[in-house]
Amino acid sequence: MIFGIATASVGCTGQVGASYSAPAAPSITTQPANQTVTAGQTASFSVAATGIAPLSYQWNRSGVTISGATSSSYTTAATTNSDNGAQFAVLVTNSAGSVTSNAATLTVNSAPAAPSITTQPANQTVTAGQTATFAVVASGTAPLSYQWQKSGANIGGATTASYTTPAMATSDSGSTFAVAVSNAVGTVTSAAAMLKVNPPPAPAIQPNPTSIGFLNTVVSTSLSQALIIANTGTAALTITQVTTSGSATFSVSGFSLPLSVNAGKQTTITVTFLPTSVVPVSGNISIVSNAPTSPTSVGLSGTAIAATLTLGISPTSLSFGNVTTGTSSAPQNVTITNTGNANVTISQANVSGAGYSVTGGSTPVTLSPAQSLILTAQFSPTSTGPGNGNISIVSNSTGSPASVPLSGTGVAPIQHSAVLTLTASTSTVSGYNVYRSTVSGTGYTKLNSSLVSGLTYTDSSVQNRTTYFYVATAVDSGGNESTYSNEMQAVIP
Repeated sequence: MIFGIATASVGCTGQVGASYSAPAAPSITTQPANQTVTAGQTASFSVAATGIAPLSYQWNRSGVTISGATSSSYTTAATTNSDNGAQFAVLVTNSAGSVTSNAATLTVNSAPAAPSITTQPANQTVTAGQTATFAVVASGTAPLSYQWQKSGANIGGATTASYTTPAMATSDSGSTFAVAVSNAVGTVTSAAAMLKVNPPPAPAIQPNPTSIGFLNTVVSTSLSQALIIANTGTAALTITQVTTSGSATFSVSGFSLPLSVNAGKQTTITVTFLPTSVVPVSGNISIVSNAPTSPTSVGLSGTAIAATLTLGISPTSLSFGNVTTGTSSAPQNVTITNTGNANVTISQANVSGAGYSVTGGSTPVTLSPAQSLILTAQFSPTSTGPGNGNISIVSNSTGSPASVPLSGTGVAPIQHSAVLTLTASTSTVSGYNVYRSTVSGTGYTKLNSSLVSGLTYTDSSVQNRTTYFYVATAVDSGGNESTYSNEMQAVIP
């Protein structure tokens, strides 16, 4: 029994498959790794696998078989941005089975782009003392670096997308500002922006005229002209002093200091020349202000002529003819005209002679050249017979006093009367009353103190050159008075 068991054991040993191995399916030992490349580069994926040989490989892209990609590694063609996010996996196969690797992701970064200016720096205009800011907008692969230039020269520290200058002076006007933008790929320089620097606001004085001449001014007579002072600047003009020099015959007036003139406005002062002799003179007006060109000068010159003081009188005599005593003549005028070149002062205008009077032009009065004064004369005789008079005109003119002879004759008044003829009443009456007025239809006044018994009535109280209106009434024995008769008119010459 024991031998048999031993034999069986040996036989069993001879049948054990200890030297036989079953075929092994593929197993991934190293998965494909994610890849990051720049557009234009290739990407390589690889896998490590075990299993009974031979092993075969088939790569796919995002689930789509890649033709010819049948090795343990796969290198793409040159990538583009459209390849970004694609996934790559491999199927490993042998006689025992197959296995698919994990999917590796491909990240494709855009290729570096050279800088490009999208917004150029703009021209700037500032006032002296102000700063100016220039800015640029650029695209391109980061990081971008900046270097600003002034008129072609680099500006220290100006290395950002914008640049603010220090306070600018007028000498900086016309400068140009540009910026060089750089990255790893290249450099681009912006267009040059122009800087204009205006001067700071300042007044500017412009006198008009720039010189003033007085010609043929009468000695001791003043002549004035206007001097316009304009502010043509951009800030208020302040005038602190206006003086004349060279001759005391010149003066200025019509203002008070300090005198302010806003930008674009003007003011006017008066310049006067008062010569004391016929000798030509010259001078100057000096205007002190806050204008950069201060003081401002205006030239003065003047020539004088001697004064002529003469009066012209028209008419040279007056005749009033016959004038009825107790009345006045028609008025007559005497015109006195300054015929010289200087002012003449009439101190008196007197009239002499009985019955003569003068009105108009109270004295003293001063006449400028060509100016006239009118005197009105009348003759009012109180007695008959010729009567003479005179107007005496006293002045500072040559030939003073001037005389205007007056003549006239007083004549006795002609006594007029108005004779009225009444129409008898058809009734028995005791008499008539007569009424008079100087206004037609109203204002009648009774003339007779007792009844008029006849049919005529004479009015001897009439005045010359007057028109009268008459009416009559009839009165009976009982004292009853009728209404007014028709109106009668009498014109007294």
